[in-house]
Amino acid sequence: MSNSIVITGGANGIGAAVVSRLLTKKCHLTVLDVVEPEASAVDYIQCDLADPVSIDNAITSLPEQIDALVNVAGVSNAFPAETIMAVNLLGLRHLTESLIPRIVDAGNIVIVASSAGHDWRSRREDVELFLTTSSFESGLTWLRAHKNTWIENPYKFSKQCAAAYTYKAAGLAHKRGVRANCVNPGSTGTQLTADFRELVGEELYDWGVKQIGREGNPDDIAEVIEFLAIGNTRWLNGVEMIVDGGYIGGLTGGWIDRSQSPGAKQKK
Repeated sequence: MSNSIVITGGANGIGAAVVSRLLTKKCHLTVLDVVEPEASAVDYIQCDLADPVSIDNAITSLPEQIDALVNVAGVSNAFPAETIMAVNLLGLRHLTESLIPRIVDAGNIVIVASSAGHDWRSRREDVELFLTTSSFESGLTWLRAHKNTWIENPYKFSKQCAAAYTYKAAGLAHKRGVRANCVNPGSTGTQLTADFRELVGEELYDWGVKQIGREGNPDDIAEVIEFLAIGNTRWLNGVEMIVDGGYIGGLTGGWIDRSQSPGAKQKK
């Protein structure tokens, strides 16, 4: 019997690469996205994660039982600030918690955040206060009341919150063996790359890529997502995986010298 998997953002980039991989494993895929994927061997439901009504409508058409939920959909700082927070965290959370009863025992939840969010502990108080909100609507209310804490870089805050949410999601159905793990992609060539290059700065972006030899491609990330979605991961729960070719590891281990980066040199 094939695995039944729901994937958000399966029409482009990393999501499309995940779809390609899972189709080769004969999985039954239901893609939620605002645009229809090119892959014809999937069920497609139009869904806007920035709109809880759209999410709820999509849920009514989803299978009654699924083996995994893969949250890939995301938007960059090119979008309005509240839309970024809605898609990257509030919609993700709303969908995840709505589908928990449908995920089979020992099933999987995969959250795709970003290496930009791996440092969420540096602003733990703000992140955890936001995550204490219990619904899409109360989350928006908190964001509007605390705009100064996140508005400068809504993409980064959204991904910090998504990474931190993994630890909460890991406990939602742990008594049934349902696991939640997170993938934090580094520099990866997708439809969002131009936005990230502008956000980080062309020179710094290129410097970072040079340190690890090349930019990642969507399949580099998709192979890790595939493992978390359908691999033998029965004792892996509540884990963030940084998939960036070793860049964060290099900074931590000292074999990448941040003081030599373009921005750091300009400050000297």
